Amino acid sequence: MQKANAAVVTDGSYNDADIVNFALNLEYLEAEFYSMATYGATLVQRGILSKADQTGPTTGGRKVNGWNTKTPPTAYLATALREDEMKHVLFLRSVLGSGAVKKPAINLNAVGFGFADVGSFLMLARIFEDVGVSAYLGAAPLISSKVYLGAAAAILATEAQHAGSIRVYCIIKGVKSPKVDSKDIPPTPSNVYDVDSNALSIPRTTAEVLRIVYGGGKCSGGFYPDGMNGYITCA
Repeated sequence: MQKANAAVVTDGSYNDADIVNFALNLEYLEAEFYSMATYGATLVQRGILSKADQTGPTTGGRKVNGWNTKTPPTAYLATALREDEMKHVLFLRSVLGSGAVKKPAINLNAVGFGFADVGSFLMLARIFEDVGVSAYLGAAPLISSKVYLGAAAAILATEAQHAGSIRVYCIIKGVKSPKVDSKDIPPTPSNVYDVDSNALSIPRTTAEVLRIVYGGGKCSGGFYPDGMNGYITCA
């Protein structure tokens, strides 16, 4: 699998499909997280993807207890997130066609939380959604194709809706989601949304995103023990 220096994203060494495949790697991660948290099963186990659609298994995580009896509002949110992220995976795979990368190996237990209870679920969901928004926002100006840009913009808008709802739930339930880098603004009553001093959403470069999801690693680690698949894979 070819590795590129993702810190240099304006040198013309990538193309639009490379950027969309980078996003697809993130969608695989989110879809697997919500699938495991709500069903206790991976996309392959549920038949959404085949074994041939992945280069490594998804490990870690389990179904969060008490969705139906203890936290119905949050369960509704989790269900909607699961369905949306699954559809994002299928949508991007259809847009990319034969050029779509396979799902890489994923370790859902990379940070040690996300499944113990609803609060833990919200902590990790908040990180995934806020980082996802920043990744799409950072990539959008680099996409030339109107088809790919339209697809990315539509998903960005959906991810922003996800992030806003999760941040509000975190505040209501008193969940403190850890800061993942210097740009991160975890939700608090005084910082409801993840925006800068001009109330603008904060973009991240691919390198910044990779450092988060790799747990500080350069080309692999964290949620992606063998690295992402595609061209833009190293921070």
